[in-house]
Amino acid sequence: MKILTKLFMIAILSASALLLSGCEKDDETADISFVTTYPVVSLIGEQWEVLQVGETFTDPGIEAFEGETAIDYTTSGTVDTSVPGVYVLTYTAVNQDGFSASTIRYVGVITPEAAAIDLSGQYQRTAGALGVSTVTRIEPGLYETDNIGGVADPGPATTVRFYHYDVNQLGVPPQDVQGSEFAAVDATVIPGESYSWIVINPGYGTALRTFVKL
Repeated sequence: MKILTKLFMIAILSASALLLSGCEKDDETADISFVTTYPVVSLIGEQWEVLQVGETFTDPGIEAFEGETAIDYTTSGTVDTSVPGVYVLTYTAVNQDGFSASTIRYVGVITPEAAAIDLSGQYQRTAGALGVSTVTRIEPGLYETDNIGGVADPGPATTVRFYHYDVNQLGVPPQDVQGSEFAAVDATVIPGESYSWIVINPGYGTALRTFVKL
């Protein structure tokens, strides 16, 4: 009987220890939240900015919220209005649980000579599908093409914006196009005649693509 009593007491003590251990684990995770409110960011002003060389750029920034609470954000990238080119500003906000959201602003610094030129019109690629690109002038120095790669069937999935920032120079910064990122490098133009660039996108090769004005 004494042996059975001892075994019974040991069993009770073991069960109590397990119960206390379970309570300690619950206490350890009691303050951990598995629900988060993701940050929401929105640009103030235009996403695509145009300035002439020497003008002053004042960054309007963004609005960032976690629920109804305004939160801080950081900005990466700078704009030098003394140097013609394309500048990209990235704004990032992080919520209290470490989740982030970002948005982008593009700033084209344009020479007066480039701003005075109108590149709008239709251009045909000289190789491949010989697709036609329709270039539209949004404002001096800022353009849109519906066919970045000169494919046979252009449309929203091949439409990008680009800057004509110097007489013979184009800038096509990385941009989201229906969930796929497009950009172009080595982008040059002969106003009134043609333009060329290498498309940066997983579905395109590394060939220089040249488009001649129709």
